[in-house]
Amino acid sequence: MIAKTYPVKIFTPAPMLGYGYDIVDFWTIIMDERTRPDAIIMDSGSTDPGPYMLGSGRTIVSKQALMHDLSPVLEACADFGIKLLISSAGGAGTNEQVNFLVDVVREISERKGYKFKVSTIKFKNDRQAILKKLQAGAITPCGPGPALKEEDVLNAVAIVAQMGAEPFMKALEDPEVDIIISGRSYDPAPFAAYSMHRGVHRDPAWHMGKIVECGGQCAVPKGRSILATMYQDSFELTPVTPGQRCIPRSVAAHTMYEKTRPDRLPGPGGVLHLNNVQFKQQADNRSILIHGATFVPTPTYQIKLEGATQVGFRSAFIGGIRDPILIRGIDDFLEQTVRARTKAAFPLLGEAAGPQLIFHIYGRNAVMGPLEPATTIPHEIGVLGEVVAETQEDADAIAGLARVMVLHAEYPGQLATAGNFASPLTPLEQSVGPVYKFSVYHLMDVEDPLSFFPIESFFIGSPNDNKTKPVPSERPVRRAEDVVTTLPEAPRHNITSSRPRISDLAAVVRSKNSGPYEITLDILFDDAGIWKHVRDSNVLTPEAMKRLYRLADDDILTCMFFEPALGWKCTFKRPANQLQGSVGERDTFGTQLHAPLLDVEVPALNLA
Repeated sequence: MIAKTYPVKIFTPAPMLGYGYDIVDFWTIIMDERTRPDAIIMDSGSTDPGPYMLGSGRTIVSKQALMHDLSPVLEACADFGIKLLISSAGGAGTNEQVNFLVDVVREISERKGYKFKVSTIKFKNDRQAILKKLQAGAITPCGPGPALKEEDVLNAVAIVAQMGAEPFMKALEDPEVDIIISGRSYDPAPFAAYSMHRGVHRDPAWHMGKIVECGGQCAVPKGRSILATMYQDSFELTPVTPGQRCIPRSVAAHTMYEKTRPDRLPGPGGVLHLNNVQFKQQADNRSILIHGATFVPTPTYQIKLEGATQVGFRSAFIGGIRDPILIRGIDDFLEQTVRARTKAAFPLLGEAAGPQLIFHIYGRNAVMGPLEPATTIPHEIGVLGEVVAETQEDADAIAGLARVMVLHAEYPGQLATAGNFASPLTPLEQSVGPVYKFSVYHLMDVEDPLSFFPIESFFIGSPNDNKTKPVPSERPVRRAEDVVTTLPEAPRHNITSSRPRISDLAAVVRSKNSGPYEITLDILFDDAGIWKHVRDSNVLTPEAMKRLYRLADDDILTCMFFEPALGWKCTFKRPANQLQGSVGERDTFGTQLHAPLLDVEVPALNLA
C-alpha cells in the first residue's frame, strides 16, 4: 500500500475513451504541476447502445478514435509517471476487446518508444460455474427482467460480468504497473478503486466515481474533461474548459443520472446512500466540494452478468410521406394493405416464431409508441420499415416487397398515382445485419470478488536499449490571459405565468434508459422555493404519471422527490415488446421520452 497523501488528483479527459477531448485542455492540466494528475482514468464501455456490441464483438468507437485519444494520454503517462486505468475495454468489455485495446496501446508505444507494464483484468467466462450458481439459486434478475433460464446461458453468444473495485485494487498492489486495462466493470469501479488504493475513504471514492465516469458531463454547459481532487472524506470537482462550472444542481443531476432511484445507487458489494450528501460551491465559482454520501456494504457480494443472444437478421427501408390524404389513413394503409399483402407472400410473417415487420411512423409516434399522449395529425411523416427474419436473405426479401407496397399500393381517395413514398437512399432497402437481445442481465452471488476476474501483467512497447527519450509532441497550453472568465448565467424562470409549465420552472428535464428494462425520468430545479412548490402541487404523482404515460399500476418502480438534488425522479418499466436495442426498439438510449413532462402545468406561484 502506498503512502496516504492527500489530495489525490484524478483526471478524466473525456466521457468515454474515443469520444475525443480538447487537446489544449488536456495539456494545460498535464503541464501545470498544480493540476497534474496522479492518475488518468477513463471508461470505455456501456450497455446504453443495447446488446449489439456485446453480441457482435464490435467496438463502440473505431480504432482511429482510440488511437487519437490514447496518443497524448500515453505520452503524458510515459513522461510524468501518471497511472492509466481504462475500464470496459472496447464497449462491451469482452476478453477479445481487452486484447484489442492492448494491441492499440502496444502499437502506439512501439511507434513512440514507450515502455509500460500493463495489467489486464478479464472475465473468467466459465459457463458451467454460472450454471452451478443458477442451480443453487444464486442468480436473480437485475431489475424487472425475467428469471434466468439454463438455455439463456448456453445460447448466449457472449457473456461478461461487471467487476467491482477489488480487481483494480489487486492490480494496483504492484507498484510497477503503469496501465490497467479491464473488461466489463461497474462504471465507477476504477475511480473508486484508485482513490481507495490511495487511502481515500470508500464513501467519497464511490460517489466521485459515479459522477466522474462520464467526464465533464456534470458541468454547465456540459463538458468533456473533469479534474477530481480527492481528500480523505470529501472530493472536489473542477471542469477543465474555461467558461464551464460545476454547480450543485449539475453535479446532483449526474449523481442520479440513469439510475432507478435518486437516493440509493446499488453496485458490486454495496449501495451508495445519498440522503445526507452536500454540495458546496467553492470560491472560484467553478469548483464544487462534495461530501456526505455513505457506502453501505451488502450482506452478499453480487456481480452483474450481461449476455446477448442473436434473434435474427434485420433489413430496413426509410422514406417520407407528404400527401395529407394518405397521412390521414396511414394506419389502415400500412396494416390492412401493406402488411396484408406482404403476409400473403410470406405467410409466416407476424407469427410467434416467424419474421416480423414493424413500422415506425416518425412525426407521429415513432419515438414513444404506445406511451405517446399526443394525437395531432402532422403535415408530413417519415416511415421506417424494420424487418427481422431468420436469415438476411429472408429479411431483405420481405423488406423489398413491403417497401414496394408502401410505394405503389392504392388507398382510399388517392389522387397521386405515381407513387406514395419519398425515398432518400439507394439501395432502397438496407441489409442491417444480425440483431441481438439481452438474454442475460442478472445478479450473481459470489464469495470472492476476485474469483471471476483473473489478472495478467506484462511489459509492452519499445525496450529503448539506447535510453533515448521519445520526442514529445507539440503540447499546446492555455495562457492565463487567454482564459475566458465569463461564466454561464443562471437560468431565467417564467414564474409570473398564471399557469406555468414544468418547462418554465425546471433547469433539467430529461429521460434515460436505466438498464435494458427501465426508463427513468428526471426533473431538477435551481431554486428550492420552486422545487417545494412543485412538490406540494401534486402534479408529479404516480397517478399523474400513469395518466401521462399510459402506465399500469405495477409499471412504476420509483416516483419520488429528492431534496438534496432539488430533484424528482420517476422510473417505470419499458413496454414488454420493446427490449432495449432489439426488435422494434424505438429509443435505445431512452433520451426522448421526457417531452410530455415539459407541458405539465403547475399552479401559479405565490410570490408574496
